[in-house]
Amino acid sequence: MSAGEPRVCLLTGASGQLGAAFSRLYGHRYHIVAVCRTRVAAPPPPMCWSFDPLDPLHLRPARECRFATIRADLGMPNESSRVVDFALDTFGRVDVLVNAAAYVRWANLLSGDLSIRDVTRMLEMNAVVPLHLALELARRYWASRGAENATRNRNVVNVSSIAGAYVFAGRGQSAYSASKAALNMMTCHLADEFADIGVRVNALAPDSFPQCLSTESVCDAIARIDADAITGKLIVLDGDGETVIST
Repeated sequence: MSAGEPRVCLLTGASGQLGAAFSRLYGHRYHIVAVCRTRVAAPPPPMCWSFDPLDPLHLRPARECRFATIRADLGMPNESSRVVDFALDTFGRVDVLVNAAAYVRWANLLSGDLSIRDVTRMLEMNAVVPLHLALELARRYWASRGAENATRNRNVVNVSSIAGAYVFAGRGQSAYSASKAALNMMTCHLADEFADIGVRVNALAPDSFPQCLSTESVCDAIARIDADAITGKLIVLDGDGETVIST
């Protein structure tokens, strides 16, 4: 990979609030494979332009970053495999997997408003799907490229929640919290196993956004984790800043 060449980011939840903001803020740094379920993710605007003094009316993006969209219901069988196929066919590699898709349903367990189907779907989308995508990438691309992975700082960023690290009583978060806690522990074990192939794995656990945090600050944290060298960490992000929890 030549100096300054954009990294390839496989981003789930790309049409959601966080995914759309990440593409808008950091689309100039990455080739993005945007995974969305129903709404089509919008491509980011160019952040920098080149100027030709001999043709001043013709501006071009200073660096060509590409944005490819695929619709997929990641809770369905074989969809993770299809997404990985699409990413590798489009860009030839993946440098960072950002698992930002989530299913959220808050309700008291005794209220009758939260079905077992809801609980199962949260566990599936919030913990199993990120695992499946990471394993698909590892088995089909990363596993045979250990030295290259380390050189290119390849990694997985799992977007968790502060609710997966702490109990907030009376908010109906039990099932959602359990799914994010499962993602946190899965992240730790993946980091241990993926170290053998030179791939880092971390989880970011932000407070609610944009209510307590700005969405932009969460995007900034994802980008920092990608650029860093840490692995096996849970980074809790709240109004007081970042707290790194070692495992």
